[in-house]
Amino acid sequence: MTGNTQVDFSRDEAIEYIMHHYGEVLKRTIYTYVKNHHTTDDLFQDVLILIYRKWDQFHGQSQLKTWAIRIAINRCKDYLRSPLHRIKIVKDQWLDKKDPQHLEETVIQKEQWDEIAKVILDLPIKYREVMILTFQQNMSQKEIADVTDTPLSTVKTRMQRARQMVKKQACEEGLNLGS
Repeated sequence: MTGNTQVDFSRDEAIEYIMHHYGEVLKRTIYTYVKNHHTTDDLFQDVLILIYRKWDQFHGQSQLKTWAIRIAINRCKDYLRSPLHRIKIVKDQWLDKKDPQHLEETVIQKEQWDEIAKVILDLPIKYREVMILTFQQNMSQKEIADVTDTPLSTVKTRMQRARQMVKKQACEEGLNLGS
């Protein structure tokens, strides 16, 4: 595949490409919604199956990454609406575990980030979503609007409110946001 909008390969090649290039992005996006590593893995498999089944519907009108993330978000929303969904409080965050032989400063920074990540993960989903897609997935507000099927002005408002909520909660918990 030479570009993100071309559809000149088979379903199997598409799945392999998506897993290799966007697998981690999809998993982090899913985790943003479900806050559980096991459920994330299950939903990731579901998303790959959905992409495989819907491959003939991808005509290159959007970027492949955007299309795949949209499928992941929709699957997460379906899961969250399902009767099988149980709300779980997960104190773990989405960052990889670090080797225990790090400098004290790195440990302190990671602990602070863990606390900030918990604040972000406790936001209502519509605010959490824009924060994660902006800061973890490095998406522009326009891309977020496309992926979430939300007006750009709404994305901007949600981002502003999310930042205010994070800042307020972080201050209440005595966290340093570095700003």
